[in-house]
Amino acid sequence: MNNKYQVESMEKHPALAFILTLLFSIFVLLRPQEIFPSLYGVPVIAVLSVLTLIVIFSSYRPIKFVPQHYFLLALYPVVFISGVLGWNNNGLTQANFYFNSALIPLLIFSITFTSAERQTKFMWLSLIISAFLVHNGHVQQNSADGFGWSGTQYVEKGRITYLGILGDPNDLGIFFILNIPFALYFFRNSSFIGKTVALCALSWLFYGIYMTNSRGAMIALSGVLAAYFIIKYGGVKAIISSLILAPVGLVVMSSFRAVSSDEASAKGRLWAWWDGLEMLKANPIWGVGSGNFLEHHGRVAHNTYVQIAAELGLTGYILWSSILFLTLYLGFNCIQLSKTLKNSKVTVELLQELQLNATLFYSLCGFAMCSFFLTRNLFIGFYMIAGMLIASYLRIIKIDSSFKVNYSIAMKKVITAAFSMLIIIWITLKFTL
Repeated sequence: MNNKYQVESMEKHPALAFILTLLFSIFVLLRPQEIFPSLYGVPVIAVLSVLTLIVIFSSYRPIKFVPQHYFLLALYPVVFISGVLGWNNNGLTQANFYFNSALIPLLIFSITFTSAERQTKFMWLSLIISAFLVHNGHVQQNSADGFGWSGTQYVEKGRITYLGILGDPNDLGIFFILNIPFALYFFRNSSFIGKTVALCALSWLFYGIYMTNSRGAMIALSGVLAAYFIIKYGGVKAIISSLILAPVGLVVMSSFRAVSSDEASAKGRLWAWWDGLEMLKANPIWGVGSGNFLEHHGRVAHNTYVQIAAELGLTGYILWSSILFLTLYLGFNCIQLSKTLKNSKVTVELLQELQLNATLFYSLCGFAMCSFFLTRNLFIGFYMIAGMLIASYLRIIKIDSSFKVNYSIAMKKVITAAFSMLIIIWITLKFTL
């Protein structure tokens, strides 16, 4: 008991860093600096990033690093080298993109979320931000000129947009997908008022996804629901659930833009995947250089896995995919082990942490599935969710060490999954082109 008290007394998790993280999230996602003239040109995000890191490294104790941090740090020189070898004069610029949009968010979110309370506060904030974004889209679609209160205009016959990193309808769709598990968590774990608010948020998110008219988001939504039923129930129940949901999904999907491989746009995406694999075949170690896919094909791959492999080769692909798949593995492992726990071992604290872990796992599943149809390797939302899932895992193993992962075993599975992804894509192309 004394040893436990001494360890806890040595821990320092100042609230200032978490408050700065919330402010960072607001300025990254809601973009008030692009709405209010008084903030035009002010580098708010950069300042908040630096201040948060200063507070973390000067005050947080202990600071725990996991393999994902080192993988992302190693990706920096890989991006630079691939750019140099690919005759890309912007190799250093591309590397800095990864540093600013990936490494910094992953570090901040994996370190500052030291309690379930902090996690739930962020989830509520994210849902509130989502509500503003959906409302802006609603205004766009119902205005005479297509403009929302943010000053952004819808594109392509009503597909809603927003500012900054959410300026593309597909990015908005991904962000809404990431938030759906948050709404479901509060619906399951709140009072009547909380359940009502969560249900309204869930409906609002579905409406937002509909307005983005994003194929990738709709397919990812279907995939996340399928993953939930398979993992939650398994066996016959999962099959029955899939059979019930499939007709509903097809009806909903039919109201969106066609997703068939026979459709011209989809066919172009498949050829982009093929050309990406050809680039990897010709440059297997370093790829054609970060940002050079367009130089070789003329359009993005519309598949994050293919684009990463083509531009950064197997070196960069293994590093990036390991960040995603290893983080997913941490979450999945906690879900599976939680099924074997005896009720006597499950404390209220552990139960809440496991529920939050599952929530973040399904949120990250949404990104992983969107990435199969969109190129979003620098989407900051991914690194924010991954950071929080890592933080969730660290909190869980602090409560119960039986959830601790053997990273050597985990990495074998992760690398197998990474190569399997490319093989699945290759097989898909063989049967569709």
